[in-house]
Amino acid sequence: MPNYSEKLKTFLTSADVWHRFVEFSEPVRTVEQAGRKVPAEKIAKSIVMIDSDGRPLLAIVKAQCRVSHRKIKTLLAVRDVRLATPDEVLKFSGYPVGGVPPFNQIKRVLLDPSVLKNETCFVGGGDVNKLMEIKTDDLLLTLKPEVADIGDEG
Repeated sequence: MPNYSEKLKTFLTSADVWHRFVEFSEPVRTVEQAGRKVPAEKIAKSIVMIDSDGRPLLAIVKAQCRVSHRKIKTLLAVRDVRLATPDEVLKFSGYPVGGVPPFNQIKRVLLDPSVLKNETCFVGGGDVNKLMEIKTDDLLLTLKPEVADIGDEG
């Protein structure tokens, strides 16, 4: 099995992005699991989506929020958006479901402003059993995302 977090670490080091990995003994599938080691309100999830033109995009929202398909459709002026399949997630982002970091192969990135409320946040660490702490400023500087309200509470 490829070591995705090593690929991520290499990129972050070369891009001079401060980061700290947090390792778990089992795959982290829920906010509750992650919240045992890191503050849940600082977790952001990177969700791979596909628009009606078949183009991938990355939506980054706080872990407690859902991605609003309606808001994204309106923002991008597309007919529809959907969650990517596990195969599509790996194909487009280069990372497996559950480990997708914000720094990946997808260049069209939407970032919910609620993620920026903390100085640092915890994001996918490349592998399903790792999270990574990064500075929220680095999300803006490195990804150059479109910051827009794309989340729904709860």
